[in-house]
Amino acid sequence: MRFSRSLLFTSPLLLALAACSSKPPVQIDTPPKAQVVHKDFSQVLDSIFRGQFSYKNGKGYFKPCDDNSEYEIKTETALTDIYKKIAGRSEQPVYIEFSGEIIFPDKDDSDNASIVRIDHVHHMALAKSSLQCAKTIDTFSFKAKGENPYWRINMHNNNLFLATKASNQSYILDDVDFQNAKANHLKSTNQQGQTLLLEVKPGHCYTDDNKEFWGYTTKANTIHGNFSGCGEPGRLSADQLLEGFYLSQSKIADQTQEINLTLNANYTAEYNQGNGGIQILKTGFWKSNTPNQVVLMLTKQGDKTIREEIVFDRKGLALSSREINKNNILTSFPSPLVFKQMNAQHGALETETIQAKRQFTAQRISPSTQVDREVQSAVRDYFKMHRTDPKDTRFNSLRFDLNGDGKDEAIVLLDWCSKTGCDMLIFEAQDKGLHFSSRVSRVQAPVIIAKERHFSWQSLLVESDHKWQQLDFDGLSYPLRTRDGKTVDKAANSTGVVLFNKGKPTTWFPIKE
Repeated sequence: MRFSRSLLFTSPLLLALAACSSKPPVQIDTPPKAQVVHKDFSQVLDSIFRGQFSYKNGKGYFKPCDDNSEYEIKTETALTDIYKKIAGRSEQPVYIEFSGEIIFPDKDDSDNASIVRIDHVHHMALAKSSLQCAKTIDTFSFKAKGENPYWRINMHNNNLFLATKASNQSYILDDVDFQNAKANHLKSTNQQGQTLLLEVKPGHCYTDDNKEFWGYTTKANTIHGNFSGCGEPGRLSADQLLEGFYLSQSKIADQTQEINLTLNANYTAEYNQGNGGIQILKTGFWKSNTPNQVVLMLTKQGDKTIREEIVFDRKGLALSSREINKNNILTSFPSPLVFKQMNAQHGALETETIQAKRQFTAQRISPSTQVDREVQSAVRDYFKMHRTDPKDTRFNSLRFDLNGDGKDEAIVLLDWCSKTGCDMLIFEAQDKGLHFSSRVSRVQAPVIIAKERHFSWQSLLVESDHKWQQLDFDGLSYPLRTRDGKTVDKAANSTGVVLFNKGKPTTWFPIKE
């Protein structure tokens, strides 16, 4: 084939011009992919459980004392050996106490929404040999016993009580840092200067008839002789401070989004999100081994099994979190999720339109002339909860039913006083004792019970700058500052019930003894 000479000369030129005139490819910026953060679910160790343990089809099952649900057991302990020694060949249910945790099952386990892991067995007994669920474990931090010779030890905070056939002795522990999973060597002294040395080690310990198992061996060296036997830890915890109702309110597209969170006494939890007819209810459990953090474990949304976890930081009466762990993938909330503790579920409060009007008889109530030990303990726990040393702070108190439930609240004045008044603490009376409710700064006694009430709690009248301020309960607490109240006419709003009727107390009691 023959080509034109001119074409041969012009073709490179055309190619060069074409190359110069062509536009560079358009570069499209693609947004970076969101980083996926994988995270294991939290471990909350040393939670204490008790209830019924049984074997079915070669698997262990646990039914808690305060819950009718039954949970499959996961354990690497010598649980089977202990059970066989206590139950024998009968394979009957036994009473059990152990430290462990409610956890999510493996991903391929479709039969269970949650299971229970047993880390250390503290006590096991045949039903007829134990008080079972009627037994109290929240009145001691550790107790031990032996039969030959007879002796008993009970530890509560830094107090140790020894009972023998010869006498009963009370000691003060030098160090109360008791570790459940380790050997403990504790020293204590009584008022006579006599020493008791206590050695506690994790180990298998059976009664002579093999009807009871205890998870610790115990030796006590005293001036009265040496004793050995079995022991178990109790559960002195601040969990009751965490129980209750919580409310979160946030603005989403100019609408208020509400979430009700309920932490029940049996460690079950409900997470109810939404307004009106559109609501999402999730259920599960809550866990905590420190007063400053709560782990919410959600296992069910309706009939659907889920694996979600929210770790809340606790400050005062508020819980807050910035992220949620779904199926081991961490996702941040658009804004922090904050709950405030309430005295009842918010929805129930909104529908509470009819309240029986309380009748009051005018009375003048003076503070105690003797220390109220329950109040003293509650005030001490309040400072402990806030990680504050009360040092030489003193208090006085009185009792009055503020919310009409038939139980008298504790109203406390601290000797943190100035010309504008003293700090006041209010503790709600509940079945389990006194529960912190409110703190009000700079209160000038007397305090008057007002006619109005909010969320079932009577309003309070206090004087500030020669005016009477009404402090209303907001569902969570009374206002922190008296100036946050509303100015009212004392005569028109008073019930005639006057607390701290003689003004600031003249008698004060120590918080620490």
